[in-house]
This record gives sequence, structure tokens and C-alpha cells, in this order.
Amino acid sequence: MQKDTSRKRGQVMLEYVVALGVFVAMIGLCALLLYAFKSYGGRILNVMAGA
Repeated sequence: MQKDTSRKRGQVMLEYVVALGVFVAMIGLCALLLYAFKSYGGRILNVMAGA
């Protein structure tokens, strides 16, 4: 019985770690996209305005 609860605790901990990793990756990707759009947004608007 003790092994079963220990295995479940390990699985729950692993799921939390995986979910946290996915969340951190999504935040990092959003920050990267925000940086890219802020730095190149002016160029894109200039190209569109000149066309």
C-alpha cells in the first residue's frame, strides 16, 4: 500500500513540474514575440505606409 501512494505522489509531482515547464516556455515565447514585434513594428508600418 505504501508503494502505491508513493508512486502517485511522484506522478503528481512530475505532472506539476511538466505543467510548470510548459507555462514557463509559453511565457518565454510570448516575451520573445513581444520583443520582436516591438523592435520590427515600426519598419513594418513604414513599409506598409510607403506602399
